[in-house]
Amino acid sequence: MDLRQLKYFVTIVEEGQITLAAKKLNMAQPPLSQQLINLEKELGTKLLIRNGRSLELTEAGEILYTKGKKHLYNFDDIINEVKEAGGGLRGTLNIGTAISCICYLPERIHHFQAHYPHVTFKIWEGDPFRLSDYILDRKIELAIVRSPIEKKNFSYIPIEEEPFVCILPLDWPVGSKTNSVTMEELSVFPLVALHRVNGEGIYEMLLEEFTKRGLKPKIVAESPNITILLSLVESGVGAAILPSSASTSYSRDNLKVLSINDCHLSTGTYAIWLKNGYLSQIAKRFLETFNKNSHHIQNKL
Repeated sequence: MDLRQLKYFVTIVEEGQITLAAKKLNMAQPPLSQQLINLEKELGTKLLIRNGRSLELTEAGEILYTKGKKHLYNFDDIINEVKEAGGGLRGTLNIGTAISCICYLPERIHHFQAHYPHVTFKIWEGDPFRLSDYILDRKIELAIVRSPIEKKNFSYIPIEEEPFVCILPLDWPVGSKTNSVTMEELSVFPLVALHRVNGEGIYEMLLEEFTKRGLKPKIVAESPNITILLSLVESGVGAAILPSSASTSYSRDNLKVLSINDCHLSTGTYAIWLKNGYLSQIAKRFLETFNKNSHHIQNKL
C-alpha cells in the first residue's frame, strides 16, 4: 500500500460514495473502484461494505481510516515544513475566530502583511465548538475564542481578560448620572443574551451571577451573534450584557455603555491550536503578535 492508495481510500470514506470520491479526485469511477479492490486484496480483508447507496466501514476499515488519515496529515506537514524552510515565509494561514473575537484580528493582520507580503489569510467564523472541530480536522491551524476553553486537545495563550458591560438604547433613562448600573437593576430590564450554540459559556456565567443574588433575569431573546444582539438593543428590544470589547468593535451612535457596579466577572480571550500537532512557521509568527514576549509563545510551541 502506498500513499496514493491511502489517499484514495480516505477520500472514498469521507465522500461516502465512490462516484463522489472520483469527482473530488478528478478521476473516473472504474479505476477508483479497482484501486479499492486491489487494496482490499493486498490487505486480505474487507474495508468497506455497501449499505444501499452509501458505504460503511468494517472494523478493519475503521482502523485504516483513523490511522491513515493521521499519516496523510503528517506527510502533508513534512512537505509544508520543507517548503517553508526552503522558500521563506509565504502561503496561506487558515485561522478561525468567534464573532465576538474578530476585533483582535484586523490590526494584527494588517501589520503582519506589511512584514510578510506573500502571506494571505483565510478566516473562518464559528462558535468555539465548531472552531475546535475545524482545528482537529486540520481545516484551520489557529482559532481565537473566549473562555471557557477545552484544554485536553489544545495548547493556548491568553490574549486579554476583559470585564462585562451593559449596552442599552441611548434613550433609556438608567445610568444617566452615574454611567453605571447594578445587577438588581439589570434583572428588571428585558435582556438579550449571548448564548453559544453548544456547551457552556458567557450565558451560563451570567445566569449564575444573577442566581447568587437571588435574582431572575428577564431574557427576551438569545443569539450566538453579537451583531444580531446589538441590532435588537438598537431597536429597543432589550439591553445586552457583553464583553467590553463589543462596545468598541461594534460601536453605534444610538447606544450607550454602562459599567456594572457589582459584577466582577470577566471573560478571557485565547488563541488555541492543536496540542502536539504541526504548526506552520506562518502560524507561529502570527501567534507572536498576540504577546509582546515572543519567547513565551515559542516555549509553548
